Formats: sequence, structure tokens, C-alpha cells
Amino acid sequence: MGALESMPEEDVVEQFQEGPTMFENWGPTQINNLHSLYIAENHDFGITCTEFTVLLASAIPEGKVAGHRLIKTFDCEASNMVDVLEVLCGLVVSSETSSIDWKISKIFDLFDFDKTDQITYDELFICMFSCLRSMVRVVGKGIEPEDSDVEKIADEIFLKADREPTLPIKKSEFVGWVHSEVNFGQKKGQLKKITLPQLMLKFDVIEEDDAKDLEQDRLLKIASKPAKVKKKDRKKSHHAGHRKDSKKVEGVVS
Repeated sequence: MGALESMPEEDVVEQFQEGPTMFENWGPTQINNLHSLYIAENHDFGITCTEFTVLLASAIPEGKVAGHRLIKTFDCEASNMVDVLEVLCGLVVSSETSSIDWKISKIFDLFDFDKTDQITYDELFICMFSCLRSMVRVVGKGIEPEDSDVEKIADEIFLKADREPTLPIKKSEFVGWVHSEVNFGQKKGQLKKITLPQLMLKFDVIEEDDAKDLEQDRLLKIASKPAKVKKKDRKKSHHAGHRKDSKKVEGVVS
């Protein structure tokens, strides 16, 4: 579900600018901008592909080139409608520049419609359903969740919080459930090692063989990436090269 930790803002901007069509490069700034404008313009859950394209271009001007890919991913039935909250869930879970802790918090916030740091049973159901389905659509493999499966998850979260379904649960209780139930029995600090295929496997929305294939593809992608030189190192290299050139010039003059 996440990267090891949030990347520095300047690195996120650089990575975003290098590949704006790759929405996996988008971080909290881009996702929050889209979410904020979606709320400000008071859209329905589902909007047309044209409306989504305009919304995306307004919220993330440099990222509008990703609109076609996002529509293809989230309007896979070609209905000309996009569920924006599902798109936002997909952006959150697939982000390679955001921390797992930010992702858990943001997923909750997307469905905390009245901003009270608590959500109802129905809101939690929509939250988990949207989140799980977005994972399947983002990776292009898996099994879309059934209502009964999502109800079991929601029941488990409310049971863990010792809360009746008629009462809302707090954000801290949701975060606590994720840390205790979705970390494969590891310590809290090791939760950050969970990958998207592993998370999908945990919730039974992907077959084990498909999860292994996705994990292998992920590792190959990481291995094939060229090592990035930090800006400070690039500046040092530039200055070092400049000094060498200066010495050559001095040698010629003398």
C-alpha cells in the first residue's frame, strides 16, 4: 500500500514533473488538491468523464495529461462515468511518494464527509469497498469485492473498536485497527513494509499467483530504475567539473 516513507517535497515535485502521466508519482500535494477541489465544487460521487477531465485539469494542471489513463483505469466498463472517491482511493494506495501513515489517514479523511474525525458504519462500508475496488483497477488484476465480504470487514473494525454499528467510530480507532490487523503480525514500525499486492492478498481480492507476479514486476521495476543523484551531489559534481575546467584554462594561460 505504500512506500517506506514520504519523500522530501522537492523530490516529489521533481518525480512528478518527470512523469506526470504516471499517477503513481503523485504525492499528498496533488492528491489533496484534487480532493479539495472535488469538495469545493460539490460534485456527486459519480461524474462524467468530461467533468472529471475538467476537474483534474483545474486541480492539477501539470497532471491533466494523466486524465486519459485515469479514465481508462476507473471507467473500465466504458460507462462514461467516474467515481471520484474511488479514483482518489486509487491515487492514495498506488502513490509511491507517500508514507503508509499518510495513506491510512487520507483514506479515512476521504469518507469523513462532515470532518468530525469519525465515520458511520455506512461510510466505513463505502470506504473499504471503494478502497479495495480501486486496488483491483489500479493493478489491472484481482477480484472485485462482494458486499458481504466488505460487511465482514466493517463488522470486524466495529467489533475491534467495541462499538455498536449505530454509532460512529473514531479515526484513531480505524488507524489502530489497520496497525493491529493489517501488519501480518509484525510490529507497528514494520507496517511500512507492506506492498500493494500483499495488501490485496490480505483482503482476498487477488489470487496468490497474481500477487506474486505483481510483486516480482514491482521488484524488477525498482531494479531497472537508474540511481538518482541528489541535487546536492549534482551541484558538487558541477562545481568540481567547473574547478577542473578552470585549472585547465589556468594551465594554458600560464
